[in-house]
Amino acid sequence: MAIGFNLAQPHRVVAANSHYYKTPTEVLYIDRVLPYHDLIYLVDGGWMITENGVDYPLEKGDVLLLAAGRHHYTRLPSLPETRTICIHITCEPGDDENEAGTLTLPSLLHMKGAPEVKRYFEEIVTTLWAEKPHKQERMSALFTLLALELYERQTKIETDCPAIADEVMRIINAAPHKRYKLAEIADMLYVSTKTLENAMRKSVGMSFSAFQNQRKLEMVALQLEMEPDVRLKEIALVFGFCDEFHMSKAFKQQYGVSPQQYRREKLGKTQK
Repeated sequence: MAIGFNLAQPHRVVAANSHYYKTPTEVLYIDRVLPYHDLIYLVDGGWMITENGVDYPLEKGDVLLLAAGRHHYTRLPSLPETRTICIHITCEPGDDENEAGTLTLPSLLHMKGAPEVKRYFEEIVTTLWAEKPHKQERMSALFTLLALELYERQTKIETDCPAIADEVMRIINAAPHKRYKLAEIADMLYVSTKTLENAMRKSVGMSFSAFQNQRKLEMVALQLEMEPDVRLKEIALVFGFCDEFHMSKAFKQQYGVSPQQYRREKLGKTQK
């Protein structure tokens, strides 16, 4: 889903707070339809929030934009030690993703590695509770800056898919002995697991896991051809397989022949 903001209209901040859930929440902790937009930044932990039947699993650094008038609820408890920053803002005329001239954003944005986004959330909360003149004007301005920052970041993420995929390939190629987890690579690149998966599917047409396995098997095939005397057990360890049996099974699935047969065929061609 998506949400639209008509930034020509000042948006008033109705509420802004930080929340800490030491233990998992109740399953149906949230169940409401608000007249306000609800902006959530997940600082730590994890949670899944549903809007009009669409589930949004949140990871650290994610932003969820829940539109006014839609049904928001939870179907799973939060993870323990979950922290969020929540801001309620008014729904203004023209706040519709289908309206011309509105700033349209997806409901879920992966903003890990975007410190400015977190800072705007924090500044809005701080301003609300501070004794300052023109608080509402300050918070309206901060929300506008937040919305623009989210838009620019999201646009960059969408256009940076090839760069993310290239960096994933570089990491895998540089350490063929290591089998990375999706979350591990995502942390290294300061993106969410979903952003990384989307980048891989758009750039190479397969998931991160499938690409990593394919690349390792390509390296195995080259090793079999270039060094015919190396034992399969040694090759398996070099390329991150637990043993030669798992490697052989995966190799046959990709190449249609066993590593031994592949090696014999390649060796036979070079001797002709």
